[in-house]
Amino acid sequence: MRWAGLVLVFVASTALAAPRASNPAFLGIQMIGTGNRGPCVIERATPDGPAEAAGLRSGDMVISVDGKLIPNCDALLDEITSHAPGDTIEVRVQRLGSAIAVKAQLSTRDALLRHVIGKPMVATDFVGVEDGTIYDLSAMHGRMAIVGLYNPACVDCGALFTRLLDWSRDRARREGQPPLVLAVHTGEPTHDLRALQKSLDVPLAVSEAAPGAYEDSPFNRNLVISDRDRLGVIVIDGLGIVQYVGPIAPNSDDTDAVLDELFAAADMAWRHSK
Repeated sequence: MRWAGLVLVFVASTALAAPRASNPAFLGIQMIGTGNRGPCVIERATPDGPAEAAGLRSGDMVISVDGKLIPNCDALLDEITSHAPGDTIEVRVQRLGSAIAVKAQLSTRDALLRHVIGKPMVATDFVGVEDGTIYDLSAMHGRMAIVGLYNPACVDCGALFTRLLDWSRDRARREGQPPLVLAVHTGEPTHDLRALQKSLDVPLAVSEAAPGAYEDSPFNRNLVISDRDRLGVIVIDGLGIVQYVGPIAPNSDDTDAVLDELFAAADMAWRHSK
């Protein structure tokens, strides 16, 4: 199961690939495919996303994008993310035996997530891998949190947690309890979680919620921002209000700029929490 311009676990990229933008173009489709094997079939379109607006729907088999043949879902992911948000593309699909072409204007993932900023965080039941601590991000009791949605396949994403932790320690030296910095593993546990915890400087937690439990939140399975190229970050103030949502690509040209934006939001959340 794959996502175009939005990837839950798998993304067609390697450590040798050129750095990718933190917030790439987003089409918003759940796909049925098996990596390099094709064809790529749309399982469903993300509600309110570009694909739904263009008329793409369940069962459509993607033939081409802007005239370029799409042999599999990996190729579709690469083609979408090679564009800039705001670009309009022509997607040709096969539907019930007929070829249909539609125009879709690409957006970004965080454009669909902005509605959660300024709203209360939903209750969560993330469980710490190391000690079984339960993390309910809706009830922080005055402590702010920076949460990274972590896919261990993301090269150097672990190093981003170190930068987040440095920011937290600096605030703690100024005054009071340090903000929580938490890694949340998304998707199926395909790695040794205890070994993964040892590789991180921050606590690692996993979700035990049933699918669909976080539909109206940044953990919505249609919009989850953790992938193989990026770390999805959520900032929650001590009152349980979401102050920031967005992805960050490590070692990209825009990494420092995105971190500056994130830390500005975190500073505001810190002030709200005191």
